[in-house]
Amino acid sequence: MKKIKIITLFLALAACCFLLTTYTHAQQAVKLTVSPPNQEVSVKPGMQTRVQVKFFNSSTENMAGYIKIADFIVTDKYGGPDLLNISAENNRFSASSWLSVSEDRVSIPPNTPYTSTVFINVPEKVSGCGHYAAVYFEPIPAGIGDKKSAAGVSFKLPSLISFTVEGKCTEKAYVNKIEVPSFIEYGPIPISVEVLNRSDYHISPQGYVNISNLLNRQAGVEELPKHNVFPDAIRRYDLELGSKWMFGRYKISLNAAYGKTGQAITGFTYAWVFPWRVVLVIILSAIALILIINHLYKRIVVKESVLEKEIEKEKEEIEKLKKQLRKKDN
Repeated sequence: MKKIKIITLFLALAACCFLLTTYTHAQQAVKLTVSPPNQEVSVKPGMQTRVQVKFFNSSTENMAGYIKIADFIVTDKYGGPDLLNISAENNRFSASSWLSVSEDRVSIPPNTPYTSTVFINVPEKVSGCGHYAAVYFEPIPAGIGDKKSAAGVSFKLPSLISFTVEGKCTEKAYVNKIEVPSFIEYGPIPISVEVLNRSDYHISPQGYVNISNLLNRQAGVEELPKHNVFPDAIRRYDLELGSKWMFGRYKISLNAAYGKTGQAITGFTYAWVFPWRVVLVIILSAIALILIINHLYKRIVVKESVLEKEIEKEKEEIEKLKKQLRKKDN
């Protein structure tokens, strides 16, 4: 029985040590930064060039890992990339096959940068204008040296490279939707704008979202944040416009430009802002005030009427007394 308890305790301690090691590794991985996080490169068919990606280890321990290359797509509406382990043949925006690195396995000392040179070899025949790839660092758990084990590590720190190939490009982008609450009590108005890019390359729309009231006067304006919208992807922009005290129907408009030829993206919708509780309190207060005034008025009028009647009676009595006195005198 004692042996079973000792074995159980030993296994529990071993499991704790394993979990602690894994957690320490996860914490260590987070202390790695990449520069630049994204970069844009203009290229021509058949061109050979190179770029550099710098990884900085800000932890207190050596960080071993692999420098890898992958295609990426953007499905997240806030621009987060999804790395593809296998290059998709039907991905016309793929560029991972163009890239190679000088070293695929590195060890970065504490508080030290490592610069990876990325060689680019653009094919002679290239379809489309925009092509995309990521160079990323994948750390290896301490004490594990084989690639199979490294493949299980989920943490990947990418530097995104966007290529624009010289040539004529299709430029198409639309407002996918503008979402606002149809009715709110107080401002500012929360606004979500979604832009859908159907171009041959990534775009960065520049423009403004503004709101105007029933008199067509501007009640708020904000510049559209500058973000890349990748091909066949939707980018979402979250804004708030206006002040706390707003009243009536407001028009929300998007006006932006994109592309090399100055294409336009426009859209609009409407929202009602009505502080009904405040208005209700004001109305009830006004009604109460009217009733109080009416009540006071009635009381004053009634009192005056009673006083007038009493005065009339007193006058009549005085007249009677005068008549009686005159008779006595006669």
